[in-house]
Amino acid sequence: MPDATPAWKRELDTYGFTVVKGAVPAERAKQYEERAYEWAAQFGWRKDDKSTWNAEHLPIGENGLIVDYGVAHEKWVWDARLEPQVIETFEQLWGSKELIVSFDAINFSLPVGTHARTDLQPAARWPHIDQQPEPKKYAPGFLDRLSEIDPDVPLTGSRPSLQFELCQGLLAMTRSGPNDGGLVVLKGSHKLLPRFFAETGGVKPEQDWGEKNYYTFTEEEIRWLKKQPGVEEIKVETSPGDLILWDSRTVHWNRTPTADQVRVVVYTCYAPKSMASEAVLAKRAECFEQRLATTHWPAPFVVVPRHEYGRPQRNGVTDPKEHDRPLQEPVESERLLQLVGTVAY
Repeated sequence: MPDATPAWKRELDTYGFTVVKGAVPAERAKQYEERAYEWAAQFGWRKDDKSTWNAEHLPIGENGLIVDYGVAHEKWVWDARLEPQVIETFEQLWGSKELIVSFDAINFSLPVGTHARTDLQPAARWPHIDQQPEPKKYAPGFLDRLSEIDPDVPLTGSRPSLQFELCQGLLAMTRSGPNDGGLVVLKGSHKLLPRFFAETGGVKPEQDWGEKNYYTFTEEEIRWLKKQPGVEEIKVETSPGDLILWDSRTVHWNRTPTADQVRVVVYTCYAPKSMASEAVLAKRAECFEQRLATTHWPAPFVVVPRHEYGRPQRNGVTDPKEHDRPLQEPVESERLLQLVGTVAY
């Protein structure tokens, strides 16, 4: 019989990433772009005034990633998470309609160069994976769900090292061509990590962020990976409204835009609610009530950046433009609260 698996799902498994075209209709993607510009205006930034294209008139962030100012819970960000085709894609991925979602960052990046932003240089690449490479005990339910996706996952109560655990998502509201800001991946790297660690001396403590699910790679290690058959450095190109999915084990980073396009991205990662313990669900409810951001992981870990790293600093002091809650609160619909995890399906 013909294989009924969606092409994007086969690509995700084979290459470690894929692009789901038109997950958000182009006209709505344009609306999200405009809403992002309205949000950025609180800092004094104006698209048509290049004198505002500098740090003084932009939110504090790193490489365009913004986690403060309540942005993870702005209405326009939640509206993006609630886009039907986006949710349906993750339902197909996990084989479950009972999902929870990360309270994730956005990316708001301006082009760098004499024609655009002149107060900084393009960022160096920062290759990493968003998955802890060492085994870790998990809450009941997490391994059960993983075993449904991958029958080879052992149900031992311990984290199976370097197995599939998370699919990250990126909703591109703006074009991303060769010189626009965007995601860069090492195609095929997700399945090489066991051999990589075996042949390069194992997990390096200074590069491992442990339970924060983050591991960095040196330039020498990137050269090792790129020498392997099937591994290729790819700048992922998108049209407005496309959804990029990638395996959390795929080595990746983002590239500073150097053309003309402002980059607007909403990161969206969903996982089955059954992967989250009651303690994690309680922490998620607390984070939502306080309008705090999290990492990409909906479960089992929730990291609140403000508690971890403090408030954004501008000129050596807490940014006076910082605020705890979004400018426009999301509508707490039943569907939204299901994705938070506080309302039953």
